[in-house]
Amino acid sequence: MKETCEFRVVEEFAPQLFEASEGKRLGDSVRQVEIATNDSRFNAIGRLQFETRAKTDRSFFYGWILRRRYSKAELEDAALFRLKLTSTFEPAGEECGTKYDESTACPRCGAGAKQTTPLYLPEKRMPKSKDVSRTIAGEIVVSRRVAELFARHEITGAELLPVRSNPSSSAESKDWFQLTVPKADAEISAPTRLGIDPFDDDEKGECRCPLGDLIGLNLLSEVSIKSTSRGNADIISSRQFVGVRRGLLRPERIILVSPKVRRLIESEKLKGVEIEVAHLV
Repeated sequence: MKETCEFRVVEEFAPQLFEASEGKRLGDSVRQVEIATNDSRFNAIGRLQFETRAKTDRSFFYGWILRRRYSKAELEDAALFRLKLTSTFEPAGEECGTKYDESTACPRCGAGAKQTTPLYLPEKRMPKSKDVSRTIAGEIVVSRRVAELFARHEITGAELLPVRSNPSSSAESKDWFQLTVPKADAEISAPTRLGIDPFDDDEKGECRCPLGDLIGLNLLSEVSIKSTSRGNADIISSRQFVGVRRGLLRPERIILVSPKVRRLIESEKLKGVEIEVAHLV
Protein backbone atom coordinates (compact mmCIF):
# COMPACT_ATOMS: atom_id res chain seq x y z
CA MET A 1 0.00 0.00 0.00
CA LYS A 2 1.27 3.46 -0.90
CA GLU A 3 -0.02 6.27 1.28
CA THR A 4 0.18 9.95 0.36
CA CYS A 5 -1.30 13.13 1.77
CA GLU A 6 -2.35 16.17 -0.21
CA PHE A 7 -1.97 19.48 1.63
CA ARG A 8 -3.15 22.99 0.87
CA VAL A 9 -0.07 24.90 1.97
CA VAL A 10 -0.04 28.66 2.48
CA GLU A 11 2.16 29.96 -0.36
CA GLU A 12 3.88 32.46 1.91
CA PHE A 13 5.23 29.61 4.03
CA ALA A 14 5.74 26.94 1.34
CA PRO A 15 9.38 27.89 0.53
CA GLN A 16 10.37 26.80 4.04
CA LEU A 17 10.02 23.20 2.86
CA PHE A 18 9.29 22.99 -0.87
CA GLU A 19 11.09 24.05 -4.04
CA ALA A 20 9.39 26.63 -6.24
CA SER A 21 8.68 23.94 -8.85
CA GLU A 22 6.94 21.60 -6.41
CA GLY A 23 3.18 21.34 -6.21
CA LYS A 24 0.44 23.26 -7.99
CA ARG A 25 -0.43 26.87 -7.22
CA LEU A 26 -4.10 27.51 -6.56
CA GLY A 27 -4.25 31.26 -7.04
CA ASP A 28 -1.63 33.44 -5.38
CA SER A 29 -1.99 32.32 -1.77
CA VAL A 30 -2.25 28.52 -1.71
CA ARG A 31 -0.14 25.67 -3.07
CA GLN A 32 -1.43 22.11 -3.48
CA VAL A 33 1.25 19.59 -2.58
CA GLU A 34 0.96 15.80 -2.43
CA ILE A 35 3.66 13.95 -0.50
CA ALA A 36 4.22 10.35 0.58
CA THR A 37 3.72 9.83 4.31
CA ASN A 38 7.05 8.00 4.46
CA ASP A 39 8.84 11.02 2.96
CA SER A 40 11.14 12.62 5.56
CA ARG A 41 9.45 15.97 4.92
CA PHE A 42 6.03 14.65 5.94
CA ASN A 43 6.73 14.97 9.67
CA ALA A 44 8.39 18.32 8.98
CA ILE A 45 5.01 19.59 7.76
CA GLY A 46 3.55 18.76 11.16
CA ARG A 47 6.42 20.52 12.92
CA LEU A 48 6.00 23.62 10.76
CA GLN A 49 2.27 23.62 11.41
CA PHE A 50 2.90 23.72 15.16
CA GLU A 51 5.64 26.37 14.91
CA THR A 52 3.68 28.60 12.51
CA ARG A 53 0.63 28.58 14.75
CA ALA A 54 2.74 29.34 17.82
CA LYS A 55 4.59 32.24 16.19
CA THR A 56 1.96 33.83 13.94
CA ASP A 57 -1.41 32.37 15.01
CA ARG A 58 -1.78 31.23 11.40
CA SER A 59 -1.45 27.81 9.76
CA PHE A 60 1.27 26.34 7.56
CA PHE A 61 -1.43 24.25 5.84
CA TYR A 62 -5.21 24.16 5.88
CA GLY A 63 -6.89 21.39 3.89
CA TRP A 64 -5.52 17.86 3.68
CA ILE A 65 -6.57 14.56 2.07
CA LEU A 66 -5.04 11.16 2.81
CA ARG A 67 -4.94 8.72 -0.11
CA ARG A 68 -4.06 5.03 -0.17
CA ARG A 69 -3.26 3.07 -3.32
CA TYR A 70 -3.17 -0.71 -3.41
CA SER A 71 -1.65 -3.37 -5.59
CA LYS A 72 -3.91 -5.87 -7.32
CA ALA A 73 -2.69 -8.58 -4.94
CA GLU A 74 -3.50 -6.48 -1.87
CA LEU A 75 -7.04 -5.92 -3.12
CA GLU A 76 -7.58 -9.58 -3.97
CA ASP A 77 -6.32 -10.72 -0.56
CA ALA A 78 -8.51 -8.37 1.48
CA ALA A 79 -11.69 -9.68 3.12
CA LEU A 80 -13.25 -6.28 3.85
CA PHE A 81 -13.17 -2.74 2.50
CA ARG A 82 -14.11 0.73 3.64
CA LEU A 83 -16.45 2.58 1.29
CA LYS A 84 -15.21 6.15 0.80
CA LEU A 85 -17.73 8.63 -0.55
CA THR A 86 -15.90 11.18 -2.69
CA SER A 87 -18.85 13.22 -3.97
CA THR A 88 -20.53 15.70 -1.60
CA PHE A 89 -23.27 18.18 -2.40
CA GLU A 90 -25.73 20.64 -0.89
CA PRO A 91 -28.39 21.15 0.33
CA ALA A 92 -28.75 18.86 3.32
CA GLY A 93 -32.02 17.00 3.73
CA GLU A 94 -32.88 19.01 6.82
CA GLU A 95 -32.88 22.19 4.74
CA CYS A 96 -35.50 20.64 2.46
CA GLY A 97 -37.87 19.35 5.16
CA THR A 98 -36.31 16.06 6.27
CA LYS A 99 -36.95 15.54 9.98
CA TYR A 100 -34.82 13.93 12.69
CA ASP A 101 -35.74 12.88 16.22
CA GLU A 102 -33.02 14.50 18.28
CA SER A 103 -34.26 12.71 21.42
CA THR A 104 -32.75 9.51 20.01
CA ALA A 105 -29.29 11.07 19.64
CA CYS A 106 -26.46 10.76 22.15
CA PRO A 107 -27.04 13.44 24.82
CA ARG A 108 -23.33 14.28 24.94
CA CYS A 109 -22.19 14.39 21.29
CA GLY A 110 -25.46 14.54 19.34
CA ALA A 111 -24.66 11.51 17.19
CA GLY A 112 -27.28 9.05 16.04
CA ALA A 113 -30.51 11.03 15.71
CA LYS A 114 -33.08 8.88 13.90
CA GLN A 115 -34.44 10.11 10.57
CA THR A 116 -38.24 10.17 10.93
CA THR A 117 -39.37 11.25 7.45
CA PRO A 118 -38.42 10.38 3.89
CA LEU A 119 -35.34 12.11 2.57
CA TYR A 120 -36.41 15.31 0.85
CA LEU A 121 -33.98 16.64 -1.78
CA PRO A 122 -34.49 18.46 -5.09
CA GLU A 123 -33.48 16.23 -8.00
CA LYS A 124 -31.91 19.14 -9.84
CA ARG A 125 -29.26 19.36 -7.11
CA MET A 126 -28.17 15.72 -7.38
CA PRO A 127 -24.70 15.30 -8.97
CA LYS A 128 -25.82 13.75 -12.26
CA SER A 129 -22.33 12.55 -13.16
CA LYS A 130 -22.02 10.45 -9.97
CA ASP A 131 -23.55 7.09 -9.08
CA VAL A 132 -23.16 7.65 -5.34
CA SER A 133 -23.08 10.95 -3.43
CA ARG A 134 -23.62 12.27 0.07
CA THR A 135 -25.06 15.50 1.38
CA ILE A 136 -23.03 17.63 3.77
CA ALA A 137 -25.11 16.00 6.53
CA GLY A 138 -24.04 12.50 5.46
CA GLU A 139 -27.28 11.42 3.78
CA ILE A 140 -26.32 9.02 0.97
CA VAL A 141 -28.08 8.92 -2.39
CA VAL A 142 -27.51 6.42 -5.18
CA SER A 143 -28.60 6.38 -8.80
CA ARG A 144 -31.17 4.03 -10.30
CA ARG A 145 -28.25 2.24 -11.96
CA VAL A 146 -26.82 1.36 -8.54
CA ALA A 147 -30.24 0.22 -7.32
CA GLU A 148 -30.59 -2.08 -10.34
CA LEU A 149 -27.06 -3.47 -9.90
CA PHE A 150 -27.67 -4.20 -6.21
CA ALA A 151 -30.88 -6.06 -7.06
CA ARG A 152 -29.32 -8.00 -9.94
CA HIS A 153 -26.29 -9.09 -7.91
CA GLU A 154 -28.30 -9.67 -4.72
CA ILE A 155 -26.24 -7.30 -2.56
CA THR A 156 -27.26 -7.72 1.07
CA GLY A 157 -27.19 -5.36 4.05
CA ALA A 158 -28.31 -2.13 2.38
CA GLU A 159 -31.80 -0.70 2.18
CA LEU A 160 -32.77 1.69 -0.59
CA LEU A 161 -35.47 4.16 0.41
CA PRO A 162 -37.46 6.60 -1.73
CA VAL A 163 -36.34 10.20 -2.18
CA ARG A 164 -38.94 12.97 -2.52
CA SER A 165 -38.48 16.53 -3.71
CA ASN A 166 -40.31 18.19 -0.79
CA PRO A 167 -42.78 17.44 2.03
CA SER A 168 -45.76 18.71 0.06
CA SER A 169 -45.33 16.10 -2.68
CA SER A 170 -45.87 12.36 -2.41
CA ALA A 171 -44.10 11.73 -5.73
CA GLU A 172 -40.99 9.58 -5.38
CA SER A 173 -37.92 9.99 -7.54
CA LYS A 174 -37.50 7.29 -10.16
CA ASP A 175 -33.81 8.03 -10.57
CA TRP A 176 -32.48 8.45 -7.01
CA PHE A 177 -32.69 6.47 -3.78
CA GLN A 178 -31.42 6.94 -0.25
CA LEU A 179 -28.96 4.25 0.78
CA THR A 180 -29.18 3.22 4.42
CA VAL A 181 -27.59 0.38 6.39
CA PRO A 182 -30.15 -0.71 9.01
CA LYS A 183 -27.74 -2.75 11.13
CA ALA A 184 -24.84 -0.89 12.68
CA ASP A 185 -22.96 -3.58 14.55
CA ALA A 186 -19.38 -3.34 13.28
CA GLU A 187 -17.14 -2.51 16.24
CA ILE A 188 -14.21 -0.28 15.32
CA SER A 189 -11.08 -1.24 17.22
CA ALA A 190 -7.33 -0.66 17.43
CA PRO A 191 -5.16 0.00 15.56
CA THR A 192 -7.64 2.36 13.88
CA ARG A 193 -6.36 5.91 14.32
CA LEU A 194 -8.56 9.01 14.58
CA GLY A 195 -7.81 12.65 15.31
CA ILE A 196 -7.90 16.26 14.21
CA ASP A 197 -5.38 16.01 11.36
CA PRO A 198 -2.46 13.75 10.37
CA PHE A 199 -0.30 15.27 13.13
CA ASP A 200 -2.88 15.69 15.89
CA ASP A 201 -4.43 12.61 17.50
CA ASP A 202 -6.65 14.74 19.75
CA GLU A 203 -4.98 13.54 22.95
CA LYS A 204 -7.28 15.79 25.00
CA GLY A 205 -10.32 14.01 23.58
CA GLU A 206 -12.04 17.23 22.57
CA CYS A 207 -13.69 15.55 19.57
CA ARG A 208 -14.48 12.22 21.25
CA CYS A 209 -17.61 11.33 23.17
CA PRO A 210 -17.06 10.05 26.72
CA LEU A 211 -20.01 7.69 26.17
CA GLY A 212 -18.26 6.04 23.22
CA ASP A 213 -20.64 7.04 20.43
CA LEU A 214 -18.39 9.55 18.69
CA ILE A 215 -14.80 8.30 18.44
CA GLY A 216 -13.08 11.15 16.59
CA LEU A 217 -13.27 14.03 14.17
CA ASN A 218 -11.41 12.43 11.26
CA LEU A 219 -10.30 8.96 10.30
CA LEU A 220 -6.50 8.97 9.92
CA SER A 221 -5.77 5.32 9.09
CA GLU A 222 -7.25 2.22 7.56
CA VAL A 223 -10.20 0.87 9.54
CA SER A 224 -10.05 -2.22 11.73
CA ILE A 225 -13.12 -3.87 13.24
CA LYS A 226 -13.57 -6.77 15.61
CA SER A 227 -13.97 -9.92 13.54
CA THR A 228 -16.82 -11.09 15.77
CA SER A 229 -18.86 -8.04 14.70
CA ARG A 230 -18.46 -8.63 10.96
CA GLY A 231 -21.67 -10.55 10.27
CA ASN A 232 -22.46 -11.91 6.81
CA ALA A 233 -23.95 -8.97 4.90
CA ASP A 234 -22.25 -7.41 1.87
CA ILE A 235 -22.68 -3.91 3.29
CA ILE A 236 -22.31 -3.14 6.98
CA SER A 237 -21.75 -0.03 9.07
CA SER A 238 -19.95 0.80 12.26
CA ARG A 239 -21.61 1.17 15.63
CA GLN A 240 -19.50 4.24 16.34
CA PHE A 241 -19.57 7.61 14.61
CA VAL A 242 -16.90 9.90 13.16
CA GLY A 243 -17.25 13.66 12.61
CA VAL A 244 -19.02 16.45 14.49
CA ARG A 245 -22.54 17.64 15.29
CA ARG A 246 -22.59 21.29 14.31
CA GLY A 247 -25.33 23.12 12.43
CA LEU A 248 -26.38 20.88 9.55
CA LEU A 249 -23.35 18.61 10.00
CA ARG A 250 -23.95 15.24 11.64
CA PRO A 251 -21.50 12.53 12.73
CA GLU A 252 -21.47 9.59 10.32
CA ARG A 253 -21.02 5.86 10.63
CA ILE A 254 -18.26 4.18 8.64
CA ILE A 255 -19.58 1.95 5.86
CA LEU A 256 -17.77 -1.28 5.02
CA VAL A 257 -18.31 -3.62 2.07
CA SER A 258 -17.48 -7.14 0.98
CA PRO A 259 -15.12 -8.17 -1.85
CA LYS A 260 -18.23 -8.80 -3.93
CA VAL A 261 -19.21 -5.14 -3.69
CA ARG A 262 -15.64 -4.03 -4.36
CA ARG A 263 -15.56 -6.06 -7.58
CA LEU A 264 -18.93 -4.61 -8.60
CA ILE A 265 -17.71 -1.05 -8.05
CA GLU A 266 -14.63 -1.68 -10.15
CA SER A 267 -16.24 -3.69 -12.95
CA GLU A 268 -19.08 -1.19 -13.36
CA LYS A 269 -16.79 1.83 -12.83
CA LEU A 270 -19.19 3.40 -10.34
CA LYS A 271 -18.47 7.08 -9.82
CA GLY A 272 -18.46 8.96 -6.54
CA VAL A 273 -16.93 6.19 -4.45
CA GLU A 274 -13.51 4.73 -3.71
CA ILE A 275 -12.49 1.75 -1.62
CA GLU A 276 -9.79 1.19 0.98
CA VAL A 277 -8.69 -2.07 2.52
CA ALA A 278 -10.16 -2.64 5.98
CA HIS A 279 -9.06 -5.22 8.56
CA LEU A 280 -10.63 -7.84 10.82
CA VAL A 281 -8.96 -8.19 14.23
